[in-house]
Amino acid sequence: MKNALILSSALLVVLAACGKKDAPPADPVTFDTPGTETPAVQPAAVLPDPLTTAVADLPRAITVDDDTLKADVKFDDAIFSFAPAIAMDVVEDARTFLQAMQEDAAALKEADPEYFRPYGLKIDWIVSGASSPLAGLEGFVYTYTGGAHGNYMTDGRVYDTLTGDQLEARDLFTDSDATAAALADTVYKAIAEAKVARNSNMGDYDFFLDQSKDAVGVSDILMGEISLVGSTEPGKLGGFAIHYAPYEIGSYAEGAYHITVPQAAFHNFLKPEYAAAFAGEPAAVKRADE
Repeated sequence: MKNALILSSALLVVLAACGKKDAPPADPVTFDTPGTETPAVQPAAVLPDPLTTAVADLPRAITVDDDTLKADVKFDDAIFSFAPAIAMDVVEDARTFLQAMQEDAAALKEADPEYFRPYGLKIDWIVSGASSPLAGLEGFVYTYTGGAHGNYMTDGRVYDTLTGDQLEARDLFTDSDATAAALADTVYKAIAEAKVARNSNMGDYDFFLDQSKDAVGVSDILMGEISLVGSTEPGKLGGFAIHYAPYEIGSYAEGAYHITVPQAAFHNFLKPEYAAAFAGEPAAVKRADE
């Protein structure tokens, strides 16, 4: 059975509000590990510290469900197959986010209990593509803190699978500025095509092409949220995806955009140590926000 961690919301409040008086008592915390019985309750272990916990013992899922926070966090099993530092990084980020949400929700509930509604949090991380020594991760984050609607974003990351180091997209290229300049037209056209497909009643291709150029500067192309994409050629990477959250290049109603750039468009710019990882065409991938 996959590791699953069920968190006491009250216990999260205790840790988030460490040092405050009159903290609520901790509820039991349990978690399962593959092939073992549920261990004895460990009240201090809200989330295993990724920096001191074996990867096999890190949770693959986290759930909080009470009158303060409704949270659902999931991690693709494949994330745990690379260098331990990758899983540790992603789980630690989720833990930090979860505790921050819990602390904020508890504070608002105490300040204005009549207005307060439970916060909502959903985090889902998947491996979007991998070929040694690279792996791309895509994350989906949804938050609700009251108001007319929640907000969401997608997060893209590139890691060295051998060292666990997180890389910037521009680290893959011998000359990142020249690469961005060479990819500008490809990215602008892809944005325009995506907008036409989604908003044909709001404008035509040329309108959206001009809009994309206004929204995204050439220097920004390799600076955003980028994940790697699998290939039609097994064991290879077919390109990368640039993720734009709602409001970033359009209205909230338009939603998030995922712009795929095929590896053929940038292969000649790759550093020698990464070139062999890329081949073929981008494969279809199930998005983290689908």
